[in-house]
Formats: sequence, C-alpha cells, structure tokens
Amino acid sequence: MTTQTKGKQTAGQLLVRSLVNQDVKFIFGIPGGKIMPTFDVLNDEGPRIIVCRHEQNAAFMAAAVGRLTGRPGVCLVTSGPGTSNLVTGAATATSEGDPMVAIGGVVGQPEALKQTHQTMDSVSIMKPVTKYSVTIQSPEAAGEVVANAFRAAMSPRAGAAFIAFPRDVQGAATEATPPSLCSIPRLGAAPADLIVKAANKIAEAKRPVILLGLGASEPKATAAVRSLLKRFPMLAVGTFQGAGAISRELLPLFYGRVGLFRNQPGDKVLAKADVVITVGYDPVEYGPEAWNVAKRASIIHVDDASMRHRQLLSTGDRIAWQSRGYPE
Repeated sequence: MTTQTKGKQTAGQLLVRSLVNQDVKFIFGIPGGKIMPTFDVLNDEGPRIIVCRHEQNAAFMAAAVGRLTGRPGVCLVTSGPGTSNLVTGAATATSEGDPMVAIGGVVGQPEALKQTHQTMDSVSIMKPVTKYSVTIQSPEAAGEVVANAFRAAMSPRAGAAFIAFPRDVQGAATEATPPSLCSIPRLGAAPADLIVKAANKIAEAKRPVILLGLGASEPKATAAVRSLLKRFPMLAVGTFQGAGAISRELLPLFYGRVGLFRNQPGDKVLAKADVVITVGYDPVEYGPEAWNVAKRASIIHVDDASMRHRQLLSTGDRIAWQSRGYPE
C-alpha cells in the first residue's frame, strides 16, 4: 500500500497512513462509536487490529511492543471510559520507560463543551501520566500530531503519548501528506574524563557488581552490557524490568532479580559490593535505600536521562556518573 499519495482523504485515513509510515504493524484496542471512522479505515487498509477485552489490556500490550522493539506500540479506544481505562497502562509505560502511543476517540468539537454522552476532557486526564497529550483539532494536523507523539514517546526517557481524535475531525477531508518515519533521537557519549574516572573506579574495585534496570533491556544497552561482561566478567543482578539483558552464555555471572525484602541472592551480592554500576536504573523500580543500606558502595550510574539519578544522589551515595548513551 502506498501511503505517500496526495489527494483527498479523510483525517482518519491520514492518521492511519501516518501510523503505517511509523512502521506500526499491530494496533490494540476496542471499537466504539466515537472512534469508528478510524476503525473502519483500519479494517480497509491495516495495520492489523488486535481486539482486546479491556482498554487497560490494550495499553499494556502496546507498551509491551514498545519495550520489545524500541518503537512505540499503539492502542486505539473510544471516548469516555474507553479512554479513562487507559490511565493505568499509560502511567506504567511512562514510569517504566516503555514507548507507546494511545489514541482515543472523543465527541465532535461542537459537543465538546456540552454535557453529552461520554463527554470528557481526555487530554487533561491523560496529561499527568503521559509525556505528550493533545487533541487533533483539524484534519490537516492528524499526520503531524502522530509524528510528534511518536517523537515524544521515543525521546529519552521513553514513555506514553496520547492523542484525542474528535469524531467529526476523523471524517473531514484533507490533502495533507503522511509524515515519514521518525527516527529515535541519538545521544552523544559521556565526557571522556568521566569515562576514565569510572573505568579506574571499576579497575580498583574488589567486588564490582552491575545492577541492570529498566533501561538495560533496550537493544543497544543490552548489546553493550553483554559485550562488557564478555570482555570483563563481573557479577550482575537485575530489577524485574531489566529482564532479558543477560544472555544464556552469561548466566554464570547472573545472580537473579533483586527482591522487595532484601532476601534474594541478588540482594546479598549487592550488600557486599564496593562498586555498583547501575545501567538504565530508575529508583522507581527498587529504591537505593533497599540495596545500599549502609551507603558503603560507590555508584557508577549509566543512563540516558538526566533526572533519574537525583534520588540516587540524595541517599548519600558517594559517586554517580551519567552517560548520554551507550557505546557500540
């Protein structure tokens, strides 16, 4: 199917063709009256619709696609409770760094300020749990909004984006062209002097341990971690969201997941570490007060987001480093 043809199309077609250009293969959701024009386009043109039993499930499935592929998964729902049921899934995706784009139908613009069936300010509801939450106010804007949502969802730190799509706008005609594929923003390496200091700290350590957080499951981060452990073997543990970073051949170095009660093998390994290298770690996963109780370990923090290590520093840990990206 060609998605770059100009000519009359509906805004619903423009949105769907824009999703195709973003390499979307599946869309998870539940149809409903306020989003049916767009569901009709999906039925005719694709991507494949996966009908779910609950909107929250659709959000979790979209976030899972984002975690596994690095590009946002997409869910599509109707107005009112169809959209409000997305809140938990969107909040989880944003807090755990999983890129996803949620699209919710809303009442037509003439009814937006009236007390009509399933009237709801969905943009305001979704704003606290997403990185980007907007309404498509004109048919020409549908493609641009999709591109902006994908860019926001993928930009470090990844998370959820939400698009409200009024029913009357979905059927309006437009000649706009679907935007091309959005690339994931690239980040530069950490400053050379910090890399040298971190390397020296690791070399001097007697019991270094790698703590793999949610960002470690990103493909480039996973490749870098595996390369490091093959060249310089050291013990590794992970949070539940860091799953998948350790390959089968590296299992002898892996001491499992850290636990909520400091009673797992991974917790015991961390308790004896003198240097902990946190890769993609976020305090929301497992607070540092649980694994660095005596504040005895030095921390080397490798991540692509500037704010995640603030709580790490506030606990009194002695050293924290931040990298703007992972080496090849």
